[in-house]
Amino acid sequence: MRKREKRHVWTTLFAGIVIFLCLVPFLVVFVGGFWQEETGVSVQAYYDVFLGSPRYLFRFWRSLGLCLCITVGQIIVSVMAGYGFAKCTFPGKGVMYFFLMILMVLPLQVTLVPNYIMLDQMDLLGTDGALILPGIFVPLGTFIITQSFRAVPDDVVDVARLDGCGLWRILLQVAVPIAKGGIVCAGLLAFLDAWNMVEQPIAYLKDFTKYPISVALAYVTPSESARQFVCCVLVMLPPLFLFSCFHREMVEGIVFGEEK
Repeated sequence: MRKREKRHVWTTLFAGIVIFLCLVPFLVVFVGGFWQEETGVSVQAYYDVFLGSPRYLFRFWRSLGLCLCITVGQIIVSVMAGYGFAKCTFPGKGVMYFFLMILMVLPLQVTLVPNYIMLDQMDLLGTDGALILPGIFVPLGTFIITQSFRAVPDDVVDVARLDGCGLWRILLQVAVPIAKGGIVCAGLLAFLDAWNMVEQPIAYLKDFTKYPISVALAYVTPSESARQFVCCVLVMLPPLFLFSCFHREMVEGIVFGEEK
């Protein structure tokens, strides 16, 4: 019994140290917003970012709108493609899914130049569409939702088909509710990927005012370090909010296919 108690104490201590080390950067960012070299401890930086100047919140809401457009578009495309790969039969499905997995493991830098050429031919460079369109067609969401749809029992789909349900009704009223965890997981990952994008805005946009907040933080001058810390706090709010609301669905979506 003593060995188990000692093991429990050491395990708890180790977990506490790891958690503390993970929280240190967040504490530094949060506390750094209250320190200014001229006046010392002050809330002026938080006031400037959240109330004093509209440029920070404008960039924040603009970035949030871009990410929501990318997330919604990616979910729509991934749900339709995922159901096709999971429950439909068509020529070349295996080959297409194989290439989908290859595209999923390719680094982002490999696709920057081809995307740039296509966006240039479509006359979308310098516009919000240059960020939204490539962000919608990302293979990771399709892969996750495909695995979730594969876990939907075929008997349930067959019964719905015998009851006279069409393809869209089966998809929206049968498959989607069952695979909700995987869809939420794909949506969260899509939002986080879009929220943290850096290379795409630099490559596809020319106007600095159109840069999302993830890129604009790098252009804050050293004299505005306190405001930069506060902007980092502002950037952390949407991911923390989404994870706190949907962390169960995210975990379920990751392990749903394996459990079934």
